Amino acid sequence: MEPETATAGPRSDPVLEAAEAERRDVLLEHEVYAVLAGAGLHVPAHRCVAAPDEVDAALCTELRSEEAVVKVISPQILHKSDVGGVVVVRNTPGSLRDAVAAVTSAARTRVPDADVRGALLVTKVRFRPGLGREVLAGLRHDRAFGPVLFLGAGGLDTEYLLGALREEAAGALRSAARLGRDEALDLLRGTAVHAALCGGLRSSRKGAIPEESLARFVLALAKLAERMAGFEPPGGLGLSELEVNPFVVAEGTEHLVALDGLARLHRPEPLPAPRPVANLRRLLTPSSAVVIGASAEAMNPGRIILRNLARGGGVPQDRIWALHPRAEEIDGCRAYAAMSSLPGVPDLAVVSVPADKGADRIVTEVVSQHLAHTVTLITGGFGETEGGREAERRMREAVEESHRRPDGGVLVNGGNCLGIISLPGGYTTFFLPPYKLPPRDAPGTNAASISQSGAYLVTQISNLEGAVRSRYSISFGNQIDVTVSDYLEYLEGDREVSVFAVYLEGFRRGDGKRFLDIARRIVDGGRTVLLYKAGRTREGRAAAASHTAAVVGDYDVCRDLVRAAGVIECESLDVFEDLTMTFSFLAGRPAAGRRVAVLSNAGFECTAAADGLHGLELADFAPETRERLRALLPGMVDVHNPIDATPVCPTEAYAGCAEAIASDPGVDAVVVAGVPATPALETLARSDEHDEDISRPGSYPSRLIEIFRASAKPFVFSVDSGALYDGCVQRMREAGLPCFRKVDRAMRALGAFVVR
Repeated sequence: MEPETATAGPRSDPVLEAAEAERRDVLLEHEVYAVLAGAGLHVPAHRCVAAPDEVDAALCTELRSEEAVVKVISPQILHKSDVGGVVVVRNTPGSLRDAVAAVTSAARTRVPDADVRGALLVTKVRFRPGLGREVLAGLRHDRAFGPVLFLGAGGLDTEYLLGALREEAAGALRSAARLGRDEALDLLRGTAVHAALCGGLRSSRKGAIPEESLARFVLALAKLAERMAGFEPPGGLGLSELEVNPFVVAEGTEHLVALDGLARLHRPEPLPAPRPVANLRRLLTPSSAVVIGASAEAMNPGRIILRNLARGGGVPQDRIWALHPRAEEIDGCRAYAAMSSLPGVPDLAVVSVPADKGADRIVTEVVSQHLAHTVTLITGGFGETEGGREAERRMREAVEESHRRPDGGVLVNGGNCLGIISLPGGYTTFFLPPYKLPPRDAPGTNAASISQSGAYLVTQISNLEGAVRSRYSISFGNQIDVTVSDYLEYLEGDREVSVFAVYLEGFRRGDGKRFLDIARRIVDGGRTVLLYKAGRTREGRAAAASHTAAVVGDYDVCRDLVRAAGVIECESLDVFEDLTMTFSFLAGRPAAGRRVAVLSNAGFECTAAADGLHGLELADFAPETRERLRALLPGMVDVHNPIDATPVCPTEAYAGCAEAIASDPGVDAVVVAGVPATPALETLARSDEHDEDISRPGSYPSRLIEIFRASAKPFVFSVDSGALYDGCVQRMREAGLPCFRKVDRAMRALGAFVVR
């Protein structure tokens, strides 16, 4: 039996409009078929009847099957089988008439208020059952990313299968935007669906379909999603979701045919006006600034910000002003009673006035009258609180109206943020005194840290002190105006940034799609985007909303889409900071392959490294390398990879082993680990209690620094012991060596860098 195919049906818009005219947000099943057929997807032969007497022999002939499925038609009944609204009968006029009467009567009895419109008669499609041969396929409108596709194992046991199968086998999510043939196949390769349909399983080789058929199916679904589930569907009316469970391969064909379908309508809200991203130059490297909210009498947050601005040196002190109703000067900076009295329009206005003291009115006035080119709103208490949402709405309206002006208007960062530390701009708006977060030089100055949470940014700066000092540390808070993607787009043009570390709680509407496009460009250009996505669970989403009013999207969608764009999505905050340091330090040291050599003086580290390769492969040493190692290692040690040099191996021999494996042409990357609490290694800072000194040439860290700098290969290091050895670790990190306190963290970081 060959199912009916509609290749040139009507546009789907009239179907949606008819449903909307009836004030329905759900399509009936035959309307879903019409939408699918209009997109070139295959649907079964079907007919609608209002009553049993509309069934005749001609209708049976049109269905072209021995059996037919009869389903009740009602906008109020989505799960038809639950009310006796689905039966399978022989395809004869008498059987079909009885079935129509049965399903409509059952529906009216079980759901008395339902609008029962008749029955849908559908040909019974024959197909080979089995795991992965019933395909759950759908599309949805995601508020951040727009049109999104999902394909996975379908059928009656869909929920169980999706939970029981390995993540990569259960199904795949991908943005539908600009999906090509190769991307369509990559979407499914490795899943149970691809294996079952294309002959990857022994049980599925008979009746397998070509990959090209699967690719055509995915591309047709993607085009439908892009047209109807985007931000601007035809006529403004689109699909919030469409799901078919299942699609099956009809017996004797290569076609995937829809057996059941559900779709919901919506009119997506318009996207915010685009921001003048180029004007972020004034925010990140301002030549003048005003602080609104600095006290002349007490040390409040505004006063600390004013002092930090003056201390930074990037903005000349005579171009740093304060707004104050009475004072003429605060901490050496001129003070003025009104913005209109300032000597000029400042590049940056920092608003640190409490929410209940009119911060929203100040921002609205500055934006509406263009009294500053950019604003950082430090103040919280707006969209993240019930009482502040109306104030935030007014500010959003003002900034969006501002962006419609020919000059692009005023950019607003925040609110509920710490603002920005900019090394190129030579300033900070953090309201922390320097003794709480001292600015320290570090080798890693090629990162940009872009964080929705100011508090997280503080911890990252502190945790990576002496190792990474980000070129930009940006806290953007509630995204009243400027978004994470705006910053990513602007900083893409700064070639001094090679690592973009993003902590995110939620995207603004439509901003996820921009993020994917920009991130893909950055990654394709050889640089790195790291992402930690907070708000992964229901409880986490609630916490994020209460903190920054982030409207957090579905984590699974975000995770899969950013990974497909080449972003490295970090599963924990430890990993996020580990990779920030690793990618910063190893920039410009690409690995030729995945072959790794591991050196340690402890058997447990060798075992842990071999157990957790994270996509790496243990290298086979060249004969010359083996000879060098035999000459260096204690006599009772066998030469193999990982190398257990034992605790008796002295510093120079240990360093010689590291040099030997680093110079081996069959080694692409190196791990040098070790437990430092052995007399054989010089790993302690100078003290009257011993004669070790890690600062002198020939010490353990000094030799490893030499070896690292002499090689172009990527290295990671581990020093696994307590606070006594902090000096050793810090000396290595300050020299630009990615050094960890556990070998498994070192292996994971190296794997992410090499395998990405």
